[in-house]
Amino acid sequence: MLPLVAGVKESQRGAATLLLVLMLTTVVAIATLATTSVGIMEQRTVGNELRAREAQEAAEAGLEFAVAWAGANLIPWPSGGNTISCPGEDGCPTFASVSGSSSGETYSLSVIYSRTDPDAAYVKVSATSAGNADGALTATVERHIKQLPKELFAFEAEMPPPMVLAGCMTDPTGNPDVYILDENNIAVATGSIADTSCLPEGHFTAKTWIDNDGGGYKDGSDTIGTTTFNRSSFSGCPSASCSWNAMFKMALQDAKDAATDAGHVFSSIPCGAAVSPPSIYVVNNNGPINAADISGSCSGAGVDSDTIGAPGEPVLLIFPSSSGCPKFNGGMTVYGIIYFETTTSCDTNGWGGMTVYGSVIWEGDVYKPNANTEFVEVDYQLLGDLNDVFNMHLDSAAYVPGTWKDF
Repeated sequence: MLPLVAGVKESQRGAATLLLVLMLTTVVAIATLATTSVGIMEQRTVGNELRAREAQEAAEAGLEFAVAWAGANLIPWPSGGNTISCPGEDGCPTFASVSGSSSGETYSLSVIYSRTDPDAAYVKVSATSAGNADGALTATVERHIKQLPKELFAFEAEMPPPMVLAGCMTDPTGNPDVYILDENNIAVATGSIADTSCLPEGHFTAKTWIDNDGGGYKDGSDTIGTTTFNRSSFSGCPSASCSWNAMFKMALQDAKDAATDAGHVFSSIPCGAAVSPPSIYVVNNNGPINAADISGSCSGAGVDSDTIGAPGEPVLLIFPSSSGCPKFNGGMTVYGIIYFETTTSCDTNGWGGMTVYGSVIWEGDVYKPNANTEFVEVDYQLLGDLNDVFNMHLDSAAYVPGTWKDF
């Protein structure tokens, strides 16, 4: 009987071992499932964190672009409105989607510019990114900015008189004409230490003109009258660029730099309105300036291929000292301002048929404007701020310190 008892005990030991193995296997399986589940959750968590960080960075990229755009462009506020959503509204910048992320997600960008009222100095820029695979994945950042204008003219400045010179004018000959918008307006101003007696009327004919049709140039519909040759003086001369400094807020070198940065340095001057902002040209041509020095083909009301600038779209021509003081001839027309940096005497005897709708500014004396030359006053400020009319736009957009950025 003893062998039988031994066999039962051995069978019981085998069953216990099997049970223990099954229990251990179950425990291992549960542990494996738990570990796998935790790993999957961690993987998802890491993936979500990655995508959330990508969305945040995409929104930051949108904010950076939106602020940079607002530093170079006037925000196109709708009439009577203080909020504009981009893209979607006219004049808004175009935002490219952010792609090529680590997660493979592509993010669309949108921006809202808002202000409290039209006179508000500060603008809130809110940039939002949205994942295209999951529209619920979004991130928004915002910042307050202040647009910093690039001012050629002082705030609320008026256009210079039709003629401005640092020195004196020799007796004009041959019946040149000056047209002013009001009989009390100034025809010519000097910065000379002498009084305005150094601005003789000579053969100048002073006239008034009323732009009845608002075309911006003289035509048969306008009213022409006669008036007195009104003169005035300004302070600051003699000194470097004193005529410029009296008429402009921006330093002369800064204006030259703005033209140079925009690629507006010419020997052959483009006809018509400015090719791109700002409407400032540096002209490296010692002349005389005639039709052969005008490039392009232009036409329209008050404009032809011998015209620089256009009605309502004036330009500023800067002739640096190196170009001297070239004459304009051949029946040319300029809308805007012509500035001569040289302090040597400028000879305008020979400006045959030349018409300037705006102003001519010299840093020296002027010798005998003559027959068929017309200096016509135009109030470009009626079109809006002179800085906008001359396409000055903005210098930059500055972050306002202390404003919240992240959400």
